[in-house]
Amino acid sequence: MRNVRIRPRPDGGRLLGTGTFPRLRGAPGLRVAAPRARSQSDLLRLPAMWGFIATTACLEFCRGALFISLLPAYLTDPQSGLGFSVAALGLIISGQYLADTVCKVPAGWLVDRFGPWKVLLPGLALAAAAVYLIPHARTLPLLAILACAFGMGGAVNWPAVLSGSVGLGGMRSRASATGIVFLAWLAGGGPGPVLVNFLIGHGYRTAFDVLAVVVTGAPLAAALGLSGALHRPGDPPAWRPEAEVAAERARGAGRPPERAVGGAREALADLATNLREASWLLPGMFVQMLALGIVLPVLVPFARAHLHLASQAEYGLMLLAGGSITVLCLLPFSRAVDRMGSKTPLVAGFTLAAAAVLLVGLAHGGGGLLWRVCLLGFSYALILPAWNGLTVGKIDSGRRGLVLGLFMSIEGLGIASGSALGGALYTLAYRAPFVATAGILAAVAIFYLCVPRRRFQARQGNGE
Repeated sequence: MRNVRIRPRPDGGRLLGTGTFPRLRGAPGLRVAAPRARSQSDLLRLPAMWGFIATTACLEFCRGALFISLLPAYLTDPQSGLGFSVAALGLIISGQYLADTVCKVPAGWLVDRFGPWKVLLPGLALAAAAVYLIPHARTLPLLAILACAFGMGGAVNWPAVLSGSVGLGGMRSRASATGIVFLAWLAGGGPGPVLVNFLIGHGYRTAFDVLAVVVTGAPLAAALGLSGALHRPGDPPAWRPEAEVAAERARGAGRPPERAVGGAREALADLATNLREASWLLPGMFVQMLALGIVLPVLVPFARAHLHLASQAEYGLMLLAGGSITVLCLLPFSRAVDRMGSKTPLVAGFTLAAAAVLLVGLAHGGGGLLWRVCLLGFSYALILPAWNGLTVGKIDSGRRGLVLGLFMSIEGLGIASGSALGGALYTLAYRAPFVATAGILAAVAIFYLCVPRRRFQARQGNGE
C-alpha cells in the first residue's frame, strides 16, 4: 500500500478511512490518509489511459469529419448521385446528435454495471459499422437510420471514458485525467473536418475509405482493453464492480453489507442523491452549452459575409490557431485545477470567454481577429478542466457513468436549443448572437463568483 500515512486523530475517536481505503479494525485513534494525486505523466504511463485516448480520438475524428465536412458536401452534391436538400441534410445530422444525447443516460448506467470496456466495444463497433455503410446508402430514410446508429454507438464513449479515466487517476487527479481525455478529443475532432476537405479533392470514395480505417481504431482499442492487454499488474483499475462500491459505501454509512447492493431502485435512489448534491450546477450546464450553441451555426456565414476571410483555408487557420492555444494550455491548466480547485479558473475562464466572444462579434474584418480567437482558446483551456473537475467531484464513484450520462444529455439539449436560437438571432442582426452569448457567459462568471467556495468542494477526495 504505497503513499499511505498513518496519523493519530486529535480526538482519539474511531478509525476512519478516506479515499477508497477500507476502515482498519482494532486501531482506534488512527486515520488512513488519501493517496497522493497522480501526475499527468503518471497517468500517461498507464496503457489503459492510452486506450481511452485512442477510442476518443478515433471516434471524434470521424464524427467531426463526417457530419461537419464530408456529409454536407457529399449529400448535397448532384455529382454524387444524391443531391439532397439542405433540409434533408439537417434531418440526418440532427438525428445523429439526438440519438447521441438520448442514449448517454442508459450508456452511463451500463458503464456503472459492466465497466467501460464491456460497453465501449459493442457501442463503438456499431458506430464503425455505420461509417462503413453510409457510402453505400442511397435513400434518405436509410441514411437517417445510419446516422442515428452512429449517434447511439458513439454515445457510450464519453460516459465510459470519463468514468474510466477518473477511476485510473483517482479523485485527487480528476481534472488532470479529464484534461487528457479532452486533449484527445481536440487532437482528433479538431483536425477531422479540416483534413477531410483535402481528401474530398481526391474523391468522396477516398474520404470514406480513410474514415473507415480511422474509425476501426476505436473498437480495436476497446477490444484490447476488454481483453486485459491494457492492464498491467499494479495498475489502478479503471472500474470497480458496482457491488463492491455499494458495499464500501454501506460500511461507511454504518449500514449492514447485505443492504448495500440494489438494482434499479438503488440506482434511482443514488441518482436522486447525486442530483441533490449537484442541483446548483444543473442550470449552469444547460445555460453554458446554450451559449455555445448560439454561435455554432453562425460562425461560417459571419466569417464569410462580415469578416471577409479570403477562403475556407483562412477560416480553418483561425480555428486552428484557437484550438492550438487550447491544446497547449489544457494539460498545465488541468494540473493547476487539481491543486487550486475549480472556482477561480471558472470565474476567470468565463470572464475571458465573454470578452473574447464579444470582441469577435465586433470585429470588422480579418485584421486583429487572430489574437481574439487565441484569447477564446485560452479561456476554453481554463474552463474545460475546471468544469469537468467540478462536475466529476460532485458524483458518487458508484454512479459516475449514470450521472455523467445525464449531465451530458442536459448539455446536449443546451447546444440543440442554442443552435436554433442562434439562427433566429442572426436573421435579426448579424452581431446579435455574439452579444447574447457574451452576456450569458458574463452572467455565468458572476454566478460562480457569488457561489461560496465550499460548494466547489468534491464529495470524495480532498479539496475541491
